[in-house]
Amino acid sequence: MPLKIKGSIGKSAIFVIMRISIALLFLFISTGIFGQKFRFNSSIGASHFIWHESQMTLDFAAEISFQNPDKNRRTFIALKTIGNIMGSSVDRNNYQFIEPPINSFNQPLSPTEILNSTYRGGEAEVGLQWNTSSKLKHTRWMPSLSIYSKSIGRKISSGRAEYIEEEKYSLHGISAGLGLYIPGKTNVLIQAKIFDPLYREVTLYGRYIGVPFQSLISENTLNYKLKVDFIRGKFGYGFNLEVLNLGAVENPKSKSITASQAIIPSTLLTYFF
Repeated sequence: MPLKIKGSIGKSAIFVIMRISIALLFLFISTGIFGQKFRFNSSIGASHFIWHESQMTLDFAAEISFQNPDKNRRTFIALKTIGNIMGSSVDRNNYQFIEPPINSFNQPLSPTEILNSTYRGGEAEVGLQWNTSSKLKHTRWMPSLSIYSKSIGRKISSGRAEYIEEEKYSLHGISAGLGLYIPGKTNVLIQAKIFDPLYREVTLYGRYIGVPFQSLISENTLNYKLKVDFIRGKFGYGFNLEVLNLGAVENPKSKSITASQAIIPSTLLTYFF
């Protein structure tokens, strides 16, 4: 059965608090912070969403890591926001929205009315990464295990800038990966990760829907990420390719949403403090 909530603002705040709480809990139950090497970096970049439509976003990211010099593992917390910088036209033949109630204030949208979509999202990751060799100048494998959370939203508006409705996907689960670190004048880190979303949901809300409807996605499909980072001194440049498999939802009180796949190549320019 769908779960009703009061609005997207409150729900977003809840997830922000959850992510911060998980990050802090993971940090304190890890090996003690004191005596560890602390490192922080921030990044700016862009993503190219290939989903229902194709569009660009502006991204900001940050990461904090702790590592005891005597240990072969580091604890890291990474955050990333994805903000829209352009919109895309929606194919009316492939999109069905909930019709507005007919009254003097609401009239059905014309079949030729232009609809636009905008994307947004974010991610949070808390985990451990291991070094298989203590020799810093040697090529080595770097496995990782983390708690990973990903959310993306698709907002639909009319050509007259009227808000119609929005689909928000939230995926929370476990990510495991293996990296290859190649040292040199420019250090190279290649990582491949698999993300298993143990908790999956879609929230549908909008102008004509009323109270937002939250539905769980029944099927569990793996998601994938490939990362290549080049680091020289205090600067780094990275390329990411993420494949998100978003399941279908059946909700008779709102509408059914078919399964979809989002392919998201992105780049990040990083500064290490």
